[in-house]
Amino acid sequence: MRYAEIQPHPLLADFVECFWTLEDETPAVQPERLLPDGCVELILNFGECFQEHKDDGRKERQPRHLLVGQMTQPVLIAPTGSVRLLAIRFHPGGTFPFFHLPMHELTNQVTELAVLSGEFQRELIRCCEGKPSLMLRIAAVEKLLIERVRRCRDEARLLGLVTKVVRRGGQVSVDQLARDAGLSNRQLERRFLFEVGVGPKLLCRILRFQQVFRAVDRNDEGWAAIAADCGYYDQAHLIRDFREFARQTPAMLFENSSALTESFTRKNRVSHFSNTLA
Repeated sequence: MRYAEIQPHPLLADFVECFWTLEDETPAVQPERLLPDGCVELILNFGECFQEHKDDGRKERQPRHLLVGQMTQPVLIAPTGSVRLLAIRFHPGGTFPFFHLPMHELTNQVTELAVLSGEFQRELIRCCEGKPSLMLRIAAVEKLLIERVRRCRDEARLLGLVTKVVRRGGQVSVDQLARDAGLSNRQLERRFLFEVGVGPKLLCRILRFQQVFRAVDRNDEGWAAIAADCGYYDQAHLIRDFREFARQTPAMLFENSSALTESFTRKNRVSHFSNTLA
């Protein structure tokens, strides 16, 4: 498996966390567990389609080109052949120049890109045509996204607030976020649901959960110390979030973690919100 992240052009940095690629000509067939991370991702697949393994035992073939909405639960996927993916990982709330959609309607959904915007999919595929490598395709996709951002007249309404949430690993006061925005808590909740896909409290929980993957490497004093390090009340509080977001206990998840699962956590991300809005 060859997984790589590429930082976006500065003109995209407020909206796009990174581009990433995944390549494997002889992938393993066992399902991999992908976890909520607070981001929405657009994936272009130039290899074979993936299968999603459902809780009830069903296997569902994913679309070739797709948008993965906010996740509040794990997804189990497995390749069906050669893997050749090019993807855009959006910052929370960073999709609005590209998709004028109520993002909460896409939460926990994998949606065929053409259903959301056939024109956008055609533009993306067209700019990739004739490019022999994923890196050349990324350069072409990046140029297309920059053109879209320049044409967009919307303002980055929530990105400044979401910046604070991401920088602090979810350890922020939602009441203070609402006051900073001059909104009531209900208004803030509606804005987050529409533009981010989840409410501010849930986004904070997901980002706090993701901090555990960094904390494990810097703390060898056990789960109680890791829980405190990440802002949990106690170890039981941390375990409850793992059961919700990973459907496993922390010990079980880390014991059985794969390289792909770890790649899609925030543990080793090459770019962070602290590199974008002030």
